[in-house]
Amino acid sequence: MEHPLISVILCTYNGALFLEEQIASLLKQDYPNVEVIISDDGSTDNTVTIIDQYTNQPNFKILKNGINKGYIKNFESAIGYAKGELIAFCDQDDIWLPEKLSTLQQHIGNHLLVYSNSEFVDEKGKSLNKTTADISVMYSGRATTGFILWNTVWGHAMLIKRELLADCLPIPANVPHDIWFAYKATTLSGIVYVDKVLTLYRQHAKTVTKTSVTVNKNAETRSMNEKQKDYYRLLNWFTVMRDHAQPSEKAFYTTLVDAYREKEKGYAWKLFFFMLKHSNAFFMFRRKSFLSKLLDIRKMSRQVAVN
Repeated sequence: MEHPLISVILCTYNGALFLEEQIASLLKQDYPNVEVIISDDGSTDNTVTIIDQYTNQPNFKILKNGINKGYIKNFESAIGYAKGELIAFCDQDDIWLPEKLSTLQQHIGNHLLVYSNSEFVDEKGKSLNKTTADISVMYSGRATTGFILWNTVWGHAMLIKRELLADCLPIPANVPHDIWFAYKATTLSGIVYVDKVLTLYRQHAKTVTKTSVTVNKNAETRSMNEKQKDYYRLLNWFTVMRDHAQPSEKAFYTTLVDAYREKEKGYAWKLFFFMLKHSNAFFMFRRKSFLSKLLDIRKMSRQVAVN
């Protein structure tokens, strides 16, 4: 089929400020076969009033959760209504360029996931003169180690094939959906990057998209409780990666998990030397000097007191 159906999943929660501009950009897509699924997660602002305007819009489906499920559960629920052979994920506060879906569809080929560059804009939509490719090394291929500490495939920038869902749902606890879908697609078919800005990625106080599974990177000022949470969050992610790794990478992730657990007993020298040896693999998505990598490895290897 020349133009297979693309399902756009838009999850909303108190997003009234920018939502109308985002939906308008969806209606301007030049791709001819699109359905839009909007799932609201119990908004208390004007979001529901906005999405209700599209109840009778052709190829729109409006869903409303009776209770707040949280972003991941709202997303999983909404994706169950998708009918498309291809699926795109949409934040409530960005702006899509008209050729976004058509360009990604043209480039997905035999891959399960394709993604593109995005331009950062401020609250008013004014360019910040920086793109996601300026802060991350964009990647095409099947190597997964870059996802250990960072993500270069933002959810708003990706298009996936429906068949990927069978290997991705349910989403593991405490793992952002975009890094999970990107990791799994990389293990199964490889991913492909389109070097073109197709999304205006809005930056504001309530932006929720994260670049990795970590949250607070300032190791010097975090409380002990925060350090423990970050330790377990990363341990969970490393374990998930190990359990879903390609055969060629299984030993690598097994060693990583074992070395990382040494942080519970003292300074993790095994982790330090392992990361140092494979520093290019760990930081393959980051633009860092060797000294900067070394400092990050040193911090990563510090002991964490656990309960």
